[in-house]
Amino acid sequence: MSNLFTELKRRNVFRVGFAYVIMAWLLAQVADLVIDNITAPDWIMQVLMLFLAMGFPIALFFAWAFEMTPEGIKREHEVDRSHSITRQTGQKLNTAIIVTMAIAVGFLFFDRFAGRDTGQTADTQSALAEEQEQTISIAVLPFVNMSSDPEQDYFSDGISEEILNLLVRVDGLSVASRTSAFSFKGSTENLADIAETLGVDHILEGSVRKSNDRVRITAQLIDAKRDRHLWSESFDRELTDIFAIQDDISSAIVDALRTTLGVEIEKSVSASVATTNMDAYQVFLKARSLFLYRNPLGLRKSIELFQHAIEMDPGFARAYEGLAAVMVVVHSYPVPSGYESITKNEAHEAAASAARKALEINPALSLPHAVLAQVSLRKTDYAQALQEYDLAIGLDEHDATALLWRGIWSQGLGYIEESLEYLYKAQSLDPASGINNDFLGTSLFILGRREEAMVYLSVAYEHGRPIGYLPFYQGLESSGKMAAIGVLANRLSDEESTLVPYFMRIFDKNGDREKAKRRFFSELDKKPALARAVYEDAELLALIGEYERAANAVDFAGGVGFVRLWWPFHRDFRRSPYFKAMVRERKMPAYWRERGWPDLCYPVGDDDFECDKTL
Repeated sequence: MSNLFTELKRRNVFRVGFAYVIMAWLLAQVADLVIDNITAPDWIMQVLMLFLAMGFPIALFFAWAFEMTPEGIKREHEVDRSHSITRQTGQKLNTAIIVTMAIAVGFLFFDRFAGRDTGQTADTQSALAEEQEQTISIAVLPFVNMSSDPEQDYFSDGISEEILNLLVRVDGLSVASRTSAFSFKGSTENLADIAETLGVDHILEGSVRKSNDRVRITAQLIDAKRDRHLWSESFDRELTDIFAIQDDISSAIVDALRTTLGVEIEKSVSASVATTNMDAYQVFLKARSLFLYRNPLGLRKSIELFQHAIEMDPGFARAYEGLAAVMVVVHSYPVPSGYESITKNEAHEAAASAARKALEINPALSLPHAVLAQVSLRKTDYAQALQEYDLAIGLDEHDATALLWRGIWSQGLGYIEESLEYLYKAQSLDPASGINNDFLGTSLFILGRREEAMVYLSVAYEHGRPIGYLPFYQGLESSGKMAAIGVLANRLSDEESTLVPYFMRIFDKNGDREKAKRRFFSELDKKPALARAVYEDAELLALIGEYERAANAVDFAGGVGFVRLWWPFHRDFRRSPYFKAMVRERKMPAYWRERGWPDLCYPVGDDDFECDKTL
């Protein structure tokens, strides 16, 4: 073995191999650069790499079998050892190796710092500079109520929100959503931490002191990253000047950012006078505050307050808009003590009437169109609903509610891929919203993008969405049993947990499934409140195979009550005649044939369809 190693060394086989590897690498790098710049097809580089690889053993063979002599190349066994010049050839190879390595190192530095990577770095720097210019970010924290009456919180919150809504419409500003910013109301965290959590560079904070017909608003703009004040000012005005104050504050913020940062921000909006009746405006702010918290009692009180604001100023378009928004959702909430129930039809008629009145007074409003879309949707007029949604978004591309509802419209009708366009936008506008994250995660999960979906669904759960069965979804394909157990567990209180054993027997492979279900429903009927919730839960009923009950539980098409039936756990339900009958009753197949088939269904002949083709 030692003799072989000595002979390999004498014949310069090692030097040839080393030189070949370096030269091949250098050639490949040069070829890669050239091919990139002339946009040649990928196979050219692949063929070159193949030839270089094949050349390596050939080079070693020639180094072993042949030798350089003054007379030219000869077979090694034909050369007299006393006249061999392998030592001189080795020295020349050493020189060639050193020169090639120097060239390779030089090329490497050029490629890294002056060639393609430099171009990429320049592009990256340009992109970062452009992004920095486009993402001057700010959060408007809820202004502190400095009045002696704690009930005036709604007023200070309302002023903060009005300023936020103005800044959202300023070109060149990225503004944290109301939900995200207002989650820090009363927080003792320092501003730098709040800014980091909200993903912004600047914070606007302030206070509101209201006394009789006068108001004092103090505001300050802070560069949170550098911990320095950019601007602060106090405004003492008559309450009748409230819209002018809002405009002054938003203008001052834009001027401060423009002056301090040297960026081109054009203020493109100004506060409009919503009403000249300041009493009506204050009632409106309180009504809107109650509506945004979305609890059953607050919704009913907000209806009364919106109606009162309208009585005080019959030309108050935004009060009609607020009333329309409450009425379109109120029927889906429990009836609070002391109030009468409002049927779906009554609520929708009132919502449509208020929305049309709002648009009659101010055609530029966005939300009334979204309300009319919801009403049309529940009447199975899908084309009209789509038109209204698109009108709403066209009038205000920052309306997260309209974007969310548009996304849910797509989801409910089975256009899951399409829904992502709107749900991503809604979530980006209001990333701390539980409902925005919930429906975005739902679409992603249906499409099989489970890891991404769980990110949003987890945020939704953290922000109060009723998906306590979320852990059962992770990694599941079609485990209806586990999902059903999770769904029921989320519905039960501690006192109702005795139902779990009866429920579990439904999934006993060796038992009588139908008998187990009858026993479960018999025990369920002893708990009327829970029974009512279960009988209205199409998702849970479908998971345990009660397809007819599930079909009857969905009270409107294309909306929230329908969306989760597209989850993978419900494949068997979607293949059942009950699902077909349900969607036909809601005129969905006719719309599918007109507009295009949804992601999970496809036509069969002229009159039939099937669902759950492979994605």
